[in-house]
Amino acid sequence: MSSILLPWTDIKSYRAEIGPGVGRPPRPVGCLRCPGKRIWYDGWRRVFSVLIGDEGRVERVDEGVPLQRVACATCWTSWTLWPSFLHPARQFGPDVNEAAALAYLSDARATYVEVGSRYGCSWTSVWRWVGWLGRLAAPEEILAAILRTAGDSPALDFVPREVPQDHEKAYSPERAAILLRAYRTLVLIGLWARALWVPPSDPSSLRWFLWTQRRGPRGPQGQREARSPAFHIDRRGPPDA
Repeated sequence: MSSILLPWTDIKSYRAEIGPGVGRPPRPVGCLRCPGKRIWYDGWRRVFSVLIGDEGRVERVDEGVPLQRVACATCWTSWTLWPSFLHPARQFGPDVNEAAALAYLSDARATYVEVGSRYGCSWTSVWRWVGWLGRLAAPEEILAAILRTAGDSPALDFVPREVPQDHEKAYSPERAAILLRAYRTLVLIGLWARALWVPPSDPSSLRWFLWTQRRGPRGPQGQREARSPAFHIDRRGPPDA
């Protein structure tokens, strides 16, 4: 699993530079919704994500990671500025999703319960992650992107033909197909990252793929900057009683 470890120093460096009374991230140059260019800082939020830290340990950021919120002075759209090592709408970081799913799909003896215990999550979380990865992208499209990037890539030889198992991992043909798609997707995303002329600095291939392809847990996000969903603010002040 050393290939997907996130240096814990990245998080520590961020928290040493960004936060209330410490510092702010760069202000966006424009609004996500309208042509407005005046963007205000609009308070903070704190998230408690679970990531893979030093020596491959799964760790929860107990102190929380402070995230700056900003708002457009024209339309009052507000959104959160996310650092690259986190991903919107996910308590467990994509590196944990990647490691847990690979652990289950690549090991014939692995079970959802055992993998969930190893990565500090419920077995149902691992089950959902595998299903999500099986629907994330078409493996053949990722393979085509690899061959466009590096025509002599031996990626086709590394595409899994089956999911290793010494027990029944899927109880229907549909679920079996999802497991194989998930396994192929993870392998091919890793191969794609390594086929680039300049490999991504993020050691988690899945997290790199999600940010570059703008894909979240609910599907593609288009070409806009990856942020948490913006919401509209009509006015300031406490809600009506």
